[in-house]
Amino acid sequence: MRTLGVFFTAAAVVLLAAGCATRRDVVTIDTRLSEIEMRESEERRRREEFAKAREANEAAIRQMAASLRAQMDELRDELRGFRGRLEELEFARQQAKAPSGEGSAPPREDRWQRLEESAQQLSQRIARIEEHLKLDSGAAAPTRPPEPSRIRPESAAAPSEQELYSRAKQFFDQGNMLQARRSFEEILQRYPRSENADNAQFWIAETFYREKAYEKAILEYQKVIEKYPKGNKVPAALLKQGYAFLALGDKVNSRLLFEEVIRKHPQTAEARAAAEKLKEIR
Repeated sequence: MRTLGVFFTAAAVVLLAAGCATRRDVVTIDTRLSEIEMRESEERRRREEFAKAREANEAAIRQMAASLRAQMDELRDELRGFRGRLEELEFARQQAKAPSGEGSAPPREDRWQRLEESAQQLSQRIARIEEHLKLDSGAAAPTRPPEPSRIRPESAAAPSEQELYSRAKQFFDQGNMLQARRSFEEILQRYPRSENADNAQFWIAETFYREKAYEKAILEYQKVIEKYPKGNKVPAALLKQGYAFLALGDKVNSRLLFEEVIRKHPQTAEARAAAEKLKEIR
């Protein structure tokens, strides 16, 4: 009887230990996805704040540039006024130097001196303004006409969906992940209900996976699973999520995903690949 009690006590300890190990070790995929989404949201928030700050700086620069242009215009107007005034002074000085007629009063030396000083001051002022405006010989530099914009002729037909997809896949095959991602995103924007939409979304995830941005890749694979549950890329998306979690060192979630591939898509190449991976990580 005592031996039986010891047996039941030992069995209870084993079960409790097994239960504790399960609660401690098993981390659900949803929890991990939520953590990744939170980090992605925080990164997106930082990018938005940076974009707002950049827009504010650009607005300040545009305002400063407008103010400088206004000041330059004022200086040019002042320059034109000074030139006109200088011409008047030059004319008055010449008149003051001219010999007076019979019976007229002789020219006043102090008036002539004042005209000479005013003309000299105006000349110096004009020289400073011209140096500030970087004008040549007092003439404004000719304004360069704007170059005609290179507009694509209307006759050029927009690429078809299949052409866009082929081009995006070509970028991917060439290793140009950034351009491939942009091209696949363009397909989703132009043709959101296309038969190629789930494939395009899958390849977007693949571009992140190739760049070793595994957390972003996991989120993009999740879009394939949620948005296109009946598409042909779901098994591959689940499998690649497992690979991505494994690359992040998360064997628990990768094992759960590999098991899900085998359970939900047993007769596929992805299920066979998942089974091989399970052998490696067990």
